[in-house]
Amino acid sequence: EQKMYGKLGRIGLLAPTGNSVMEPEFYRMAPEGVSTHTNRVLLKDVTPPSLLKMEDDTVRSAKELVSTRVNVIAFGCTSGSFVGGEGYDGRLINMIEESTGLPATTTTTAVVKALRLLKLNKISLVTPYTDEVTKLEVDYLQSLGFEVTKWKGGGLIEVADMQECEPDVSYSRAVEVNNEKSDGIFISCTGFRTIENIEKLEQKLGKPVVTSNQATFADCLRIMGVKTKLKGYGSLFELI
Repeated sequence: EQKMYGKLGRIGLLAPTGNSVMEPEFYRMAPEGVSTHTNRVLLKDVTPPSLLKMEDDTVRSAKELVSTRVNVIAFGCTSGSFVGGEGYDGRLINMIEESTGLPATTTTTAVVKALRLLKLNKISLVTPYTDEVTKLEVDYLQSLGFEVTKWKGGGLIEVADMQECEPDVSYSRAVEVNNEKSDGIFISCTGFRTIENIEKLEQKLGKPVVTSNQATFADCLRIMGVKTKLKGYGSLFELI
């Protein structure tokens, strides 16, 4: 019987204002003894200027989590951590680590780690974003040596609109972008519901599926040294 929440580890999550999906998905994946504590980072809409402005609010938000005695801080926004191009995620990590003294990660950092762990070099990409933002992500992934064989966005700009997508949106879009050239599927965006689809898609398509929330959660567990084998959320958790 656990005497306190977060006995194995506490995740400090920086979630964009308007995101109502990331916390529930973290709670669903969490093994006994791991807790998630969230603070918000201001995000007006998912456009490059607004995404870049997130960094102005990041340090304040991260510092406020320190008193919760979290063990790791995750910047929980995919587009907000790739929008500045190669190396931008590392800059966000440095800002958080220097201002809090705690280890940090970002969703983009975690996704890249996940793709490399699963040896996925050629990927099909699914997003809810506009084509402009999705193309930035394609460029970002290709700058790191991944090949995006096919991609499909959803044309959404409002953060809250992304959260309203039913799970079958990410499911059907993943099936649509799958092709024989790709080694796996990456479903991007921490506000895009995917958690109940990962296992079903892996079985249907016969290849690994990485999602923003799954990869971020896995990276947090890895940083905290939590080795619990999670079942039901994809092959990534067999490797951490």
